Amino acid sequence: MYLHLKLFGTFASLTHRNFRLFYFGQAISLIGSWMQAVALSWLILILTNSSFYLGLVGALQTLPVLLFSFLAGVVADNVRKIRMLFLTQTSLLLLSLTLGWLVVGQLPHIWVICVIVFLAGTAVAFDTPVRQAFIVELVGKSDLPNAIAINSTLFHATRVLGPAVAGVLIAEIGLASCFFLNAASFAAVLAALAAMKLPHAKPAPWISFQRAWRELINHLGQRRELKLLLVIMTLTAIFAIPYYVLLPILARDTLGVGPRGLGLLMAVSGSGAVLGGLMLAWRLQYRPPMPLFLSGLGTMLAGLVGLGLSQNYLLALAFIFIVGFGLVTLLSTGNSLLQLNVPHELRGRIMSFFGLIFMGLAPIGSLLYGGLAHYLGPGPTIALGSMVTALCVAFLVARHPEMRNFAFSELQPRKAAPIRPSAPSSGS
Repeated sequence: MYLHLKLFGTFASLTHRNFRLFYFGQAISLIGSWMQAVALSWLILILTNSSFYLGLVGALQTLPVLLFSFLAGVVADNVRKIRMLFLTQTSLLLLSLTLGWLVVGQLPHIWVICVIVFLAGTAVAFDTPVRQAFIVELVGKSDLPNAIAINSTLFHATRVLGPAVAGVLIAEIGLASCFFLNAASFAAVLAALAAMKLPHAKPAPWISFQRAWRELINHLGQRRELKLLLVIMTLTAIFAIPYYVLLPILARDTLGVGPRGLGLLMAVSGSGAVLGGLMLAWRLQYRPPMPLFLSGLGTMLAGLVGLGLSQNYLLALAFIFIVGFGLVTLLSTGNSLLQLNVPHELRGRIMSFFGLIFMGLAPIGSLLYGGLAHYLGPGPTIALGSMVTALCVAFLVARHPEMRNFAFSELQPRKAAPIRPSAPSSGS
């Protein structure tokens, strides 16, 4: 009986039909996206053999979030979200097709790729706050923390299959296959969106850009813990999260492995995230969120320090598993804390802040990591960035101990009903 209740609690958000469609459509699309991520990193390495260009392309992928995030947040709160998702997902499909044809025609030039990457990043800049704020329309507030954890688990679970398949395809067929399969995978999301049955919502009256952000800033001004949470996320995004841009060169030059080894590194990180996300989906409904957030951050940083100092491939696999476990706990809990500490009409704008922090600020971290790795090497750079993050966050939490009690203000805790004895049945 307990196991049945635990499993039901872990996957509670999947009882909603629209969320199931969204979830399984994304499952197919994200496998393709992770395949393309590996192929793109390897393509840049082949073309340039440069850690600087790896950092530059990583920066261009997320620079549009920095440029357009505030506008995207206002759009997310003022348009029908499902229509916006149709537009962004179709754009990403066409850009993946273009990359594939460039590789087939042996035309990929680094600056052409940079332009395509920037355009894809622009689509993602508008997609992210809309998609994050869309989840509450699929499951409601009470199941939102569970849905975010389950969705994050999916995001990282696809890292197990996507990169592993990409490593084999690159070695056996070629880079172009990853780009074409990613383009085809977007059809699953478009089909899921088309199949959803959503109540017709009256469009919100459009408000000016200036007023929209003044409303959010005023709300943040009244919530000190919310501002501190955003600061902690910012430090993490700049000094720790960009480790991924150095994985290709770390895999090749430090650990002595090729594209298959890189794919396995990313897949093992995804395995850690799957375990962390499934555990979090249960715990986040019944335990205080902020201790989970801090423990996830600490786990991720410890794993990154170990990864950066590793010279052995098997040891690196163990540490990157720990990184994945902590990362999904950090991101899912932080996402829930943000969404459930603002009213519904501000949700798109607060999620644009989330995207701005973890994607828009990544160019700063990516360029910083790329530049430092040129002098220090990829491993020491990853370890140093993680230790800087740990020291800064420890200082903030020590100065503001009330942060440990930060919780969901927009969600009444769900009270568990007592389990009454019942007659045994054949299904027990």
